[in-house]
Amino acid sequence: MKAKLVVIISSTIVSLVFFSSSAFAQGMYIAGTVGSDVSWPNCNTGIPLGSKFGIVGVTDGLGYSTNPCLYKEAVNYTNISLYVNTGWDSSSTHVNATSPHVCATGNSNCLAYNYGYNAGLYAYDAASSKGVHSSTWWLDVETANTWSANAVQNQNSLQGERNALIDSGATTVGAYSTTAQWDSVTGSWLNNWPSWGATTWKTASQAKTYCTGHQFTGGATWLIQFKGQIDQDYAC
Repeated sequence: MKAKLVVIISSTIVSLVFFSSSAFAQGMYIAGTVGSDVSWPNCNTGIPLGSKFGIVGVTDGLGYSTNPCLYKEAVNYTNISLYVNTGWDSSSTHVNATSPHVCATGNSNCLAYNYGYNAGLYAYDAASSKGVHSSTWWLDVETANTWSANAVQNQNSLQGERNALIDSGATTVGAYSTTAQWDSVTGSWLNNWPSWGATTWKTASQAKTYCTGHQFTGGATWLIQFKGQIDQDYAC
């Protein structure tokens, strides 16, 4: 991917701007602005007017899948980030014992890492194949997806996926979740990644109240999701 990277320094901008040959710009979040996030359930849904940024799901609800309307949704935004569904399924046909690491027999942590890493490569390639690029990605961590009862294995899968996205060119990879779901899946793993919190709030002013006190990763809260016209997001 040919690209030009421009760094913008500002107290209210918490990311980088990424200009690619596809004309999509990487997500930057100016404090106090509101954006929206969409994926496969929103293929026939309009984008709220005035969205200052968009976060588009690359996967189709599960890892190793592709949102069928990824490009259609992405072209609605000039300021775009991407997110990907995550998980760890030891019985999956996508478990790979040899790449990127060669795993010893029975080393489930290694297998989980490889599973996540290759899921990250799959998602990055899926987006690139549609001409959709961003240097900011989010890992969607929800209990509804397949996970191990072993939190350390789940951590390895997430770490692998994050590393794959960074190795592929992403500069920022954070986690989307709630405190309860994050704690359930990862065992309250504090890794200091940026966080994007989900809520059932209905307004941006309500969402703003969650910008502090809900740092489930231990890192700064960048965004809080609320239930507006569709899923919308307040930039902390």
